[in-house]
Amino acid sequence: MGLLYEQILRVIASALVGAFIGYEREIKNKPAGFFTFTLVCMGSCLIAILQENLTKTSGGEPARIIAQVVSGVGFLGAGTILHNRGNVVGISTAAMLWLAAGLGLLIGTGGYNNYIIAFTTVVIILPVTMITRRLSNKLTKTRKIQRLRIVFEDNFEKDLFDSLASFGVTVKKYVLLNKYFQGDIHVKELILYFSLPKTKNLDEILNYLSDVDYIHEIEQL
Repeated sequence: MGLLYEQILRVIASALVGAFIGYEREIKNKPAGFFTFTLVCMGSCLIAILQENLTKTSGGEPARIIAQVVSGVGFLGAGTILHNRGNVVGISTAAMLWLAAGLGLLIGTGGYNNYIIAFTTVVIILPVTMITRRLSNKLTKTRKIQRLRIVFEDNFEKDLFDSLASFGVTVKKYVLLNKYFQGDIHVKELILYFSLPKTKNLDEILNYLSDVDYIHEIEQL
C-alpha cells in the first residue's frame, strides 16, 4: 500500500506542475492551455509509473515505453506550430509541452529529489518566460517592428518592395506562406517583418497598398 500511495502522490504532483505551466499559457491565449498541459504532464507521469510496474513484474528495458513519450509529445508540439502557421509563438508553446512531458516523466520515476527538481524548474521557468517576453515586446515596440500578411501577383514582387522602400520601410525579413493560382494569375502569400521611420504612419502605407491593383489581400498582424 505504501507504494500505491506514493504513486498516487506522483500523479497529483504531476497534475500540479502541469497546471502551473498550463495556467501561464492559458492567460496568454496560447493554442495549448491549462487542461492540455495538465493532461500531458499527468499522462507522462502515468507512463513512467506503468513502465516501473511492468519492469518489476516482467522485467524489460525501463526506458522503452518512456522513450515513446518524447515522440508522442513531438506530434502535439507540431500541432501547436501548425495552428499558428509557423509563427514563433507556436514554437515556444511546443517547447513548453516538451518540458511538461519531461517534468511528468521526472516525477513519475519517483523520489522526493525529483519532486524538488520539478517544482524548482517550474518556479524558475515561469518568471523567466514572463520577463523575457516583456523584454522582447519592449524591444519590438522600440524598433517599431511591424508585420503584414500580403497576397500579391508574383510578377510584381520587385514593384512591391520598391513601393515599400519609397515609404522608407525597411524589410527585416519575410516568410513565404503559400504560392497558388487565382484564376490564371500566379500569386504569393507572404508575411513581411519591417520597421517604419518614426515620421511614417502605417495606416498611410496600408491605404496606399490597398489601392494597388496587383495586391489582392493585405492584413496587419
